[in-house]
Amino acid sequence: EVLNKISGDFNDDDLHLLQSIATSVSIALENSQLYRETLSMAEHERGIRKMFQKFVPREIVDKIIHNAGEEKPLIEELKILTLLNIDIRGFSTLSKKIGPQRTVAMLNRFFSCMGDIVFNHGGIVDKYLGDGFLALFGAPISGKTDADNAIAAALEMQGSLAAVNDHFAGELDAPLAMGISIHTGEAVVGNIGFEKKMDYTVIGDSVNAVFRLQDLTKSQPNSILISEKTYQAVVESILDVREIGKCDTGGTLGELRIYELLGREARVRNGS
Repeated sequence: EVLNKISGDFNDDDLHLLQSIATSVSIALENSQLYRETLSMAEHERGIRKMFQKFVPREIVDKIIHNAGEEKPLIEELKILTLLNIDIRGFSTLSKKIGPQRTVAMLNRFFSCMGDIVFNHGGIVDKYLGDGFLALFGAPISGKTDADNAIAAALEMQGSLAAVNDHFAGELDAPLAMGISIHTGEAVVGNIGFEKKMDYTVIGDSVNAVFRLQDLTKSQPNSILISEKTYQAVVESILDVREIGKCDTGGTLGELRIYELLGREARVRNGS
């Protein structure tokens, strides 16, 4: 507060002094405001990382944070995804034989191996389903190679099963067998649940379809079955497949051709 100068009137020197003080104060206030905004942004980033860090690769979390200012939603939306379901064959019988403690150890080893593969190929583990899990490629960040990434992950999972069985050699009566199904289609993805229990997950006919395909793997241990939608969605791979017939996926999708995935090769581009 500036008032009632004791000796004389205010002059230009007083004006310049007060302007200098006011400038310093305004800078301090602006810095304080920027500091509060920085703290708020940091807290927002920590919130995003806390929500996703347990099931989303770091690179995808970075993309979410980088694109946070864009209008396009990243959390709740209808989008094209490639879904991968992996399931252990004969798990109920196996768990009864080896008991709960060894069952948990076996599952954790299996999930650690297979989950890492999903992460390494840009996918996320959506939910655990007892003796398997559902993985998503294309959420929360989608790309043109989502189907290719899922295919590559499935083949690597198939190849890594031998190492998992080697780890449990002598503990299990028979080697672990599994089935993998992959489908590409439209689904709703977002935070679903209520205040006390919320999951980032996916719903829709495409989810039902990938589980219908999983049922078909039961007669073909250690196989990878893909729908024609996934076969058509790959852009950087030439797939080696064997058509095994059609599957009624129910809902709006109807019947789809189903293929057994035998291998893949990278597509050669012109000029490369």
